Amino acid sequence: MKFQNDTGRPNGRHTNGPAVSVIVPVHNAGDVLAETINSVLEQAYDDFELILVDDGSTDHSASVCKSFNDPRIRYFWQENAGVSNARNAGMALARGQFVGFLDSDDLWHREKIAAHVAHFEAKPQVGVSYSSCQFIDKTGALLNTSFRPKMRSITAADVYCRNPISGGSSAFFRRSIFQDIVEPASGDGLREYFDTTASAPGLSFAEDHQCWLRMAIHSDLKFEGIDRFLTCYRIHDEGLSANIPAMHKGWDAINAYVQETAPAIYNTHHARANAYQMRYYARRSVAMKNGPMALAYVRRSINYSLEPFWREPLKSLTTLCAAALMCLMPGLAGRLLGQNTSTERGDEAWVA
Repeated sequence: MKFQNDTGRPNGRHTNGPAVSVIVPVHNAGDVLAETINSVLEQAYDDFELILVDDGSTDHSASVCKSFNDPRIRYFWQENAGVSNARNAGMALARGQFVGFLDSDDLWHREKIAAHVAHFEAKPQVGVSYSSCQFIDKTGALLNTSFRPKMRSITAADVYCRNPISGGSSAFFRRSIFQDIVEPASGDGLREYFDTTASAPGLSFAEDHQCWLRMAIHSDLKFEGIDRFLTCYRIHDEGLSANIPAMHKGWDAINAYVQETAPAIYNTHHARANAYQMRYYARRSVAMKNGPMALAYVRRSINYSLEPFWREPLKSLTTLCAAALMCLMPGLAGRLLGQNTSTERGDEAWVA
């Protein structure tokens, strides 16, 4: 790793450095990266370091990073090794008591850091603090959809079945929880925070979920949410359909990990966990107007469990109907699905 422009403050209000470390893995995100960086620099809470780990970008990402003149920014470059490796590298450099990850195309609300730090300070038993999120398109415009997960009484089964952390940009972590998930504390043989063997470059769709799941299994610290929209997650259409099978492989790695590490959770919950996950892939397939793939994933979901149909009948039935319509009458389906079919909370948008 090459250390460049390391101008992070040696001291903040904490003697060992800033209270918060924000880690941004960067790879060919030059067109939107400045907006992401600014969403951190403009935070109401300012005792943080912003660690930009450039994972071998070949576009103008490096010049965007170096264009900022803020002493809280620390920029590092490495050969391309995938987002998991970049996050691990960021963790090795981080000095904060609390850590947050932000994908290089996502955005944070101005009160994001302040809200999570206050949450940690008020509740010492909380190790993972996450928020609700909204979705934006590639131009940064808000979509009429959101993700509002379960906020309290989170178990390892909840993280496995209905992961309450919508993505890598949603949560903040008490630094100490990372020591609970690696050897010798974890007992699962893993020595990295993000398992790079399960999520090699080009297959990085489950490494964050697996990391959160390891926390839920191995740590006594709790997961708890803040019911505020503090994260904007950017949706990209390009290549999504082709990526769904790779995302599925990442999910298979999670299933294998749970089966080996927490067999009681796997035996009790794997059917419904897979049913919801397959429905998610069906909905992503609908978003890409890929009817056959959507219908295939609906069938897989049903084969695992009917729970999504009786717990969330509207979402499940509309997914089934959309998939079938796209196979039978793709032209009509395209016109209908081009309209916004979301409910007021956005639960029925096809991105979630």
